[in-house]
Amino acid sequence: MLERAERRARRANVEVRWVEGDMRAFSFDESFALIFIAANTFLMLKPDDRWACLARVREHLAPRGRFAIDVFQPDPNLIAGMEGGVIDEWEREDPETGRLVRKFSSTRANVDGVTQRIWFEEIGDDGTVRRVGGTTTLHYLWRRETELLFSEAGFKVESLHGDYDGGPVDAASRKLLAVGKRKERGTGRERRRT
Repeated sequence: MLERAERRARRANVEVRWVEGDMRAFSFDESFALIFIAANTFLMLKPDDRWACLARVREHLAPRGRFAIDVFQPDPNLIAGMEGGVIDEWEREDPETGRLVRKFSSTRANVDGVTQRIWFEEIGDDGTVRRVGGTTTLHYLWRRETELLFSEAGFKVESLHGDYDGGPVDAASRKLLAVGKRKERGTGRERRRT
């Protein structure tokens, strides 16, 4: 993914520093105006690991900076209705290769999260199918939990959105986009643990 991102940045003539690391344990000698955790990756953290991640974010956020997460909002009807079934999610053309790629998924859920198997099938020029995939466990993050988590970790929620157009978040929203800023240091769990 980092190699592909580098290629795209070069094509767009954009200078980006790409760093591979663990969002629970990163350390830099600088602060940032924006720290953004995209594409549901925050959901890969177990609930206890979220505290470590948020502590690192808080330490590295500039005083007037913003912190944002982009996650899906769980839909209880989908969770209950798709238990173990295979979903044909989409078919698209890969912009780099021009080949068709189809995405499939299958999930098993419990009250804490979902174990999701995702695979992609790419059709080669000769008609052969190449399959790439993996399994991951995602831990749900609900709107009210987000508000409490941000507050306890030393952030003030500045805005919540249910889509990329800035629409409000409600029970039917497919996305949960949260933006926060640092609160003054308190005595809560946002303090770094040793």
